[in-house]
Amino acid sequence: MPQSLSAAGPPPAMPRPAPDGREDCLCFLLRAAARRASALYGRHLAPLGLGLAQHALIGMAAAFEKQNGRPATLSELAAALDLDRTTLTRNIRPMIAAGYIAVGSARRGFGRGGRAKAVRATREGRMVYRAGVALWRRAQDEMIAGLAESYPALARGLAAAIAATPGPAVDSPAIDSPSAE
Repeated sequence: MPQSLSAAGPPPAMPRPAPDGREDCLCFLLRAAARRASALYGRHLAPLGLGLAQHALIGMAAAFEKQNGRPATLSELAAALDLDRTTLTRNIRPMIAAGYIAVGSARRGFGRGGRAKAVRATREGRMVYRAGVALWRRAQDEMIAGLAESYPALARGLAAAIAATPGPAVDSPAIDSPSAE
C-alpha cells in the first residue's frame, strides 16, 4: 500500500509527483505549501508594494546592524536569510532601486578589508519595514488560525527538519572566504 502525506479529500485532477510510486515527494509538498503561504503574506503586504521576501530582507538587514553595530556583509545576510549570494544579490537590486537598501564597501568605517560589501537598510527601508509589521502580523495570525491546533507541532517539526537539512547558504564556501564577500 503506498504511503502518502496527502490529506484526505477528493482526488486531485492531476496525480501528485511520486517518483518511486510509493509516497508523495516531500520537497514538492513543501514547495507547494511555501508558495501558498508566500501568496497569503504577499496579499497582506501588497499595500506597501512588498512581498514577504523583500520585507524580511529589509528587516534582517536592519536587525543585523542594530545587533552588531555594523551592517551585514552580503555573505552574512545571505547566510541569515538561508539564501545563496547570487539569489540575495538578485533580490536586493529592486530594494536598492526603491531606496530601501543601500550597498557599499564594508571597508569604510567597519574595519573589514577585501571586497566585502555592506548591506544597510535605509531610513526609508526601516520605515516601510515597520509599516509592514502589522500587515505581517495579520498574515501570521491567519496562517496560525488556518493551521489551528497543529501549528506548534508543525512549527517545531519544520524547524527541526530545516536544522537537520544542509542548505546552500550553510554549505557555500563563499561564506567562509572573506575575499568572496
